[in-house]
Amino acid sequence: MAPFELRTERLLLDQPVAADVDDITRYCQDPLFERFMTVPVPYSRRDAEYFVSRHVPDGWASGTEYTWALRVAGSQDVVGMIALRTARPDLGYWLGAPHRGHGYMTEAVRAVTGWAFRSGYERVEWECVAGNLASAAVARGAGFGYTGEGPSVLTFRDGSHPHSWHGVLPAPDGEPRPWPGP
Repeated sequence: MAPFELRTERLLLDQPVAADVDDITRYCQDPLFERFMTVPVPYSRRDAEYFVSRHVPDGWASGTEYTWALRVAGSQDVVGMIALRTARPDLGYWLGAPHRGHGYMTEAVRAVTGWAFRSGYERVEWECVAGNLASAAVARGAGFGYTGEGPSVLTFRDGSHPHSWHGVLPAPDGEPRPWPGP
């Protein structure tokens, strides 16, 4: 599939480009990324270059993963990333620390899942390492139902499948389970 843009009231979701490499590298130094995400540690500029020049285009070309850079409307600066992995399908996302707390990611998740449902997907899954309250808050705010805890589906950089929280949109039939955390 050819990459395309999504727009919300406040955001442009488009393709990460070479000009984003320095910001991606800087954001991925966040200790929370090491704790909760599958990114390489330490994360280098070379990792960001590979992500932008190979991983993202290969995912679009093969139809296995659609990745968008988040930009506040009117700005060229990247503030985060969101991807829809098509096999399950499931979402992955992150925001750079200076851009958290504005509701950007919930808005982006709604845009991507809205496109997914319009494109024929019947559900979108989500997971995060247990304890990642920020990721859980985004999923909950975007309407995901909490389905429980268990090993992650994604393999982490050390080959493990850490204990994770799982959810699905639309919420599963029946009463959704209570979300963890406050």
